[in-house]
Amino acid sequence: MFQSLTRQFATKLTRVAAIGVSAALPLGGAFALSAPAAHADKCTELYAEMEFTGTHVAADKFRICEGGGVILLTVGIQQKDPATGLWKTVATGVGSAGYACKGNSPSKRYRLSGTTSAGVLLPCA
Repeated sequence: MFQSLTRQFATKLTRVAAIGVSAALPLGGAFALSAPAAHADKCTELYAEMEFTGTHVAADKFRICEGGGVILLTVGIQQKDPATGLWKTVATGVGSAGYACKGNSPSKRYRLSGTTSAGVLLPCA
């Protein structure tokens, strides 16, 4: 399960590397980052995304640095309880998180933690 999410995350980072940012390397299910630069490096560009793979809800969140580094950030996936209307965190991680669907009905709303978004309706229970 997490190997496919790791592969997806690495693919995303590879796409980012095409614009001059080096990708984090998978290391035993975690990601290793290069040593910090000796000078101050601006890491202002934020990348945050949530997607549905058909069997998982996956989220990524990191900062891209001018010097080519990547800072992985805490990310969470929330699911809305249709009965109460309350949001519950169903997965968290650093850099990426994944929630395995337990079926495709009933559909539920999902969003990134820390947002006030109405969420996205996905066929994932």
